[in-house]
Amino acid sequence: MGEVRPARLNLAFWALACAFLVDFLGYAFIVPILPEWRSQFDLSNTQATALVSLWAVPLFILGPFTGRLTDRYGPGRVILVSVIMLTFASLLYLIATREIFGNGFLILAVARLLHGLSGAAIITSGFAAGSTLWPNNFGEQVGKLVGVATIGGLLGPAIGGFAFELGQDLAFIVLAALTGLAIPIVALAWRDIDGGKGASREGAQAIERVPLRMFFDNPMLFRIGILVFLSTLATGALEAGVPLFLSDEPLSMSVGWIGATILLLVVLQGGGSWWWGRLVDKRGPVRYMLIGWSGVSIALIAAAVTILLNPENLGMMIIVVGFMGMFQFSVAAAQVPVLPMIDTATCQAYGRGGAGLAFGAAGTVWAAGAIVGPMMIGPVLDLTGSWALTFGLLAIPCTIGLVITMLNREILEECYFSEMENRSSEE
Repeated sequence: MGEVRPARLNLAFWALACAFLVDFLGYAFIVPILPEWRSQFDLSNTQATALVSLWAVPLFILGPFTGRLTDRYGPGRVILVSVIMLTFASLLYLIATREIFGNGFLILAVARLLHGLSGAAIITSGFAAGSTLWPNNFGEQVGKLVGVATIGGLLGPAIGGFAFELGQDLAFIVLAALTGLAIPIVALAWRDIDGGKGASREGAQAIERVPLRMFFDNPMLFRIGILVFLSTLATGALEAGVPLFLSDEPLSMSVGWIGATILLLVVLQGGGSWWWGRLVDKRGPVRYMLIGWSGVSIALIAAAVTILLNPENLGMMIIVVGFMGMFQFSVAAAQVPVLPMIDTATCQAYGRGGAGLAFGAAGTVWAAGAIVGPMMIGPVLDLTGSWALTFGLLAIPCTIGLVITMLNREILEECYFSEMENRSSEE
């Protein structure tokens, strides 16, 4: 693979950043609209949160497949096609909301699946490109990309909420236009994203060498896979649950205010992603994973207790929103350091060249958590009617993540630092 000049490397980063931005902008765009769709299509809480989960289904099913495409054809080509597909999926939301072809909820589901398929390819290819272009400071670069993705996630609800209040058609036209703006940028930089020469022979050989069951065959990757699953389960649950919580009494927020509140919450996660990513390159990932899991567990338990003691108190519910902000900042510390762990553990186990397949397989695990997470919120809330119990149960998988990280701290640290020493000696 050819070496990319610094100027072209910067262009590759900004193209990746644009792809991540519009991907997660579209993912989160519908979040403040969920209460309106719940009323329009007469949905239960379970059905409403299922729309959020559907985004991750293609990543769960096709994550390794997108990884193989990335290793064979190069991440640049895959990302370019995916951004084009994202733009088309955005227009499907408009068709569904207008109920042009009858069953609007079914078209919403199709749009969500297509959006998720495109997003799966962007996530897999983007992380694979990052591990190749920045092998020795991947933590910082992936932290920036996750931070940009989080910015997309926070802009999505804000833009979606206020645009939807101005007009249903306008909201999805804006989404399609913003997504379409990324197409020329990625088209200009796709060769640089590939590393200068497209897919390498090393990558083509790796996809035949690395087993698809890597996260089950390798004990280290299996542990990491469990942590990925638990972290995305928690974030997926809150992404679906928070807008419903904000729309219920005593807060009773409108769509626009839900979007603004989510913006304030998720900006903490975006800043945290960049911050934790920088620290990972300096001191390793494991200590920050421990900080992250501790923070999210404390935030969820505190929120549950506050709601249980003061379920009708507006002031106490505002404090609960503050705990959600603590969760957002802490969960970045649980998620971002895991990505360099995937990179280093895969290189140690199978060698370089199969980054696409590695992150594709990780994407399947990530998607499983993103699917299960929202489904923990909707059904539990429908059955119990209690936000306190819902948040309290969500603290259980977060505590399990903390315990797993604590018990495996030494072997995780040894895996990371030994691989980074090998890379430094090769320079």
